[in-house]
Amino acid sequence: MQAELDWLCHAPDLMLPPSQYRCPPELRCPVTIDSRVMAPVEPGRRLGNHFENIVFQYLNYNTQVTDIKRNIQIRTAQKTLGELDFLVRLADRWLHLEVALKLYLLDGSGRALDDFIGTRRDDRLGTKWQRMLDHQLRLTEHPVAHEVLSRLGIDAVAHRALWVKGWLFYPFGTQVSGTPVEMNPHHLRGWWLTQSQLGRLAGYADDFLVPDKVDWVLPPTLMHARAFDLNGLIEQLTGSARCRLVVAVMATPQGVVEISRGFVVPDDWAEAGC
Repeated sequence: MQAELDWLCHAPDLMLPPSQYRCPPELRCPVTIDSRVMAPVEPGRRLGNHFENIVFQYLNYNTQVTDIKRNIQIRTAQKTLGELDFLVRLADRWLHLEVALKLYLLDGSGRALDDFIGTRRDDRLGTKWQRMLDHQLRLTEHPVAHEVLSRLGIDAVAHRALWVKGWLFYPFGTQVSGTPVEMNPHHLRGWWLTQSQLGRLAGYADDFLVPDKVDWVLPPTLMHARAFDLNGLIEQLTGSARCRLVVAVMATPQGVVEISRGFVVPDDWAEAGC
């Protein structure tokens, strides 16, 4: 879908990799795509898989890319060592590209990456970021990977890059100044609150959408989601064991516009996660 590709190209990155792992300029060029001939982005079973599908569509339409190999398993007879998201050919060289869409909630001071936590409490941004750098990006160095690359007709990988998009969500009504150096200071921001705090949204928006994961990067006008007023939202979410993304919208003469988005979590999220 055009809107998903537009978001990928124009939304700020979430993280700032070390300079040697940043995407080369020809990969980050804006791509103009004729929506009349564009194939639809296949919905992924998981959010990460859906995001990979969006990136794959983007790479397919980037005229700087001459070949793409995707989801290459690196494994021995005993175990899987990992998977390369993409191998991308740019002119006469190959790039190993790892991509991710991440959404984390601040539960702490915000001075450390591990203060940002996924909806599962054991999912911490600092731990995930370090694994991307120390494990995923270095998979092509493994001797087994050399054998896999050779079978694919690839002599060597000239460059490795990490491309991370997403949002960070802060406790509703709080102001946080400063972020860890690994974060893009211009990252997308949202809010979070617990189900029992939903009343704090009174007067905040005209309506609220609760989209499915497959629609999370879309603008509200393209989300296949029912609109709730605040009372309806409270009735819909109270008692749910799930963490739900909520998009606050306002009606204007030009149509529905997004005010902000946030997560509503169960009251016991800090202990149990969701």
